[in-house]
Amino acid sequence: MSVKTYQCPNCSAPHEVRQGDVAIKCRYCGASFRTFEEEKRYIVPVHYDSSRAVENFLLWVKKQTGYEESLPLNINLREAQLHFYPFWVATVRARTSFTGIGEDVEYSNPEPRGGYRSIRTVTKQESGSFERLFEFCLPASKEIPAGGELVAVSRARVFFSHEYVEQRGGVLHGAVFTRDEARQTAERTAANELSNLIAREVVKTVSRSDEIEVSDLSLVYAPIWRIGYEFRGKQYYAMVDASSSRVIDATYPPDIEEKAGYMGVAALHVVAGVVLASLLWGAGWLPSITAAAGFIAAAAGYAWRGLSPTRAAEQIAEGKTPAQKAVSLAERWMRKT
Repeated sequence: MSVKTYQCPNCSAPHEVRQGDVAIKCRYCGASFRTFEEEKRYIVPVHYDSSRAVENFLLWVKKQTGYEESLPLNINLREAQLHFYPFWVATVRARTSFTGIGEDVEYSNPEPRGGYRSIRTVTKQESGSFERLFEFCLPASKEIPAGGELVAVSRARVFFSHEYVEQRGGVLHGAVFTRDEARQTAERTAANELSNLIAREVVKTVSRSDEIEVSDLSLVYAPIWRIGYEFRGKQYYAMVDASSSRVIDATYPPDIEEKAGYMGVAALHVVAGVVLASLLWGAGWLPSITAAAGFIAAAAGYAWRGLSPTRAAEQIAEGKTPAQKAVSLAERWMRKT
């Protein structure tokens, strides 16, 4: 009987799993995860090796503001490991009919030169319907970082194979979210999308009827390079999509001069606030304190920029959909494929 290796999605401990095992309990942290051997699974092929991933990361860093320019010349690569993370890819057909109260604008008393003397907002009854086909990518592992950009699970996927993972020297991650949980999340997210569409038409919804159907739900493993590197004694990391070479999440060393500039601007704001407060003191304590508080708040903002670590995330050209702005981890990582 063949033995496969999975990584615990909670503590990253490796586990040797026998063929046919479905549910696993980590012997180190006690967390439970699944292999989903009973599911029809897919995997996204690897198109970029570790050297290309590092190269594209360095090219990407050069486009960021506030990075240390000597980084490409002094980077010390510690590790570059390929990881296969599980995602549920859901196809959802959603339709809604609604009634509500909308707003309109009335113009009256036109001016001879083309303007209006009176403009007022009026409410009116509205009704309508929307029908959409969504495809959502939902993370099935808690190890996927929540602070980074979205993983794009490509349509160019093939049937899952343990041999392919082993040939690539990759680490296979277990999943913690079941099919039913993924279905419920997809339905809830589709309903949120419909709510955003309705909100564009009415300011208040009176009645609403939704029809949501998950027509397809597949488990797909996406390859991601996790790169760890050192620069001047400090450690940083980067996560690069191995199928598209897109930077998903990364940290990089800041430009010290830029950091010092932020701190200098913060100090100037503090001085300006004190000077302005002293000049306004004769007019009363309230305007004096208000002016000083404004400058000090701005100084705090600049100081935070100067003291906080530099983080980076690649921007998606087409922008983010409303569903991607949702508050849950799955919805923050959601993307139409």
